Amino acid sequence: MKKSLLAVSLAMVSLPSLAANYSIDPRIDAMGGAGTAAASYLTAGFHNPALVALEPDSAFGVLFPVIGIQYRDPDDLVDALEDFSGVFDSFSNNPQNPDNVTATANALENLQNKVAYVSGGFGGAIAVPTSTISGNFYVKGYTEAIIMPEVEDADISAIENVGLGSAPTLTSKARVLAFAVVDVGLALGGNVELAGQRIALGITPKSQKYYTYHYEVSIDDFDADDWDSDANQTEESVFNVDLGAAWQTGPFRVGFAAKNLIAQDIKTVLYTREYTYEIAPLYTVGGAFVTDLFTLALDIDLNEQKRFSAPSGPEIKDNTQLVRLGTEFNAWGWAQVRAGYIQDMEDTLDGTVTLGLGLSPFNTVHFDIAAQIIDENSYGASAQLAFTF
Repeated sequence: MKKSLLAVSLAMVSLPSLAANYSIDPRIDAMGGAGTAAASYLTAGFHNPALVALEPDSAFGVLFPVIGIQYRDPDDLVDALEDFSGVFDSFSNNPQNPDNVTATANALENLQNKVAYVSGGFGGAIAVPTSTISGNFYVKGYTEAIIMPEVEDADISAIENVGLGSAPTLTSKARVLAFAVVDVGLALGGNVELAGQRIALGITPKSQKYYTYHYEVSIDDFDADDWDSDANQTEESVFNVDLGAAWQTGPFRVGFAAKNLIAQDIKTVLYTREYTYEIAPLYTVGGAFVTDLFTLALDIDLNEQKRFSAPSGPEIKDNTQLVRLGTEFNAWGWAQVRAGYIQDMEDTLDGTVTLGLGLSPFNTVHFDIAAQIIDENSYGASAQLAFTF
C-alpha cells in the first residue's frame, strides 16, 4: 500500500504543477510505444508532428483526458525503505538485544544497490486536419522519479558492533530524484511532393516548464510524503521545438522525429550534492505497416537518453535507448486489440510486455486502455478518451 501511495503521489505531481517521448498515449502505449510512424493525428504532438498532416481528410478531433502511471520496483525497495524506520527505532530503544542488532543490520544491508523508478503523466489535444496546413494543439505533463538509498558499510559495521553502547547515528541516506515537465505546444504539419512522393513535414514550437525535486534524508527518517516539499523543488521555463517527417506509400509508412532540439541542463537543489537533469535532443526512426484491419509498427531510438548526473557520489543508472515493437488488430473500426514489447539497449530497464484494448463506436467516441507487464512489483497502466467529428 505504501508503494502504491508513493507511485500515485509522484505521478500526480503532473496535475497541479507540472520530455525521449515524455508522453502518455494508451493506444501507442499498448503497442510498445511505437508511435513515430503509427500514431494518429490526434496524438501527433506527442510522437511526430508530421503525422498531423499524413491523413488530411481526417475529422476534427478532441483528446481528453489522457492519464497514466508506471511503477518499477523489482526489489520491493519502497516498502523496505519505509519499514526500516520502524526496525531502526526498535534497535535504538534496545540496542543490546541481539535480535534487534541482527534485524537492523540485515534490513540496512538489504537496501544496498537497490533502485526503484516511477513515471506518470496526463495530456489532452485538439486536432484540425486540412488539405493545406494541419494543426494539433496539445498540453501534456509528465513526471519521472528515481528512489534510491545510499548505504554506508560503516553504518552496518557500527550496528553489528554496538556492544554495550547506544545506537549509532547513521550516515546512510535515502534519496528521491524527480523531474517533471509541462508542455504546451502546437504541432503544425503539411505535405510536399518530392520525386513523385508525398512527404509530410511537421514542426512543434512549444513552451516548457521544468521542475526538479531532490529529497535527501537520513535513511532511518525516510517518509514518502515529504519528497515534494517546496524546499526540495526547482523550476524553470524555456522554449523548445520538435521536428518530424513521415512518408507513406500504400500501407507502408516511415517516420522520423527529433524532439527537444534545444538542449537544457536543469539543476536540483543542493544538499550533500547537486544533481543535473539533462534535456538533450532525441532522434527516433519508425516504420509501420498500416491497413484498416491491422497495424504493425517498429520504433528505434537513434541515440541514448541520459537523465540525472552528479560530479560525485554513486553512479545513477537511468540512461535508456529503446526499441519498441507493437501491433494492433482492428475489428472494422469498432474495437481494437493491441500488444507490444519494449527493449532497452542500455539494459537499464527490463523488457516490458504491453497490452491494450480500444472501443470506438460509430468511429466517434474512442476509449483506449493499456497495461504494462514487467514483474509482480513493476507495472503500468494508462487510459484516454477521445472524440472525432
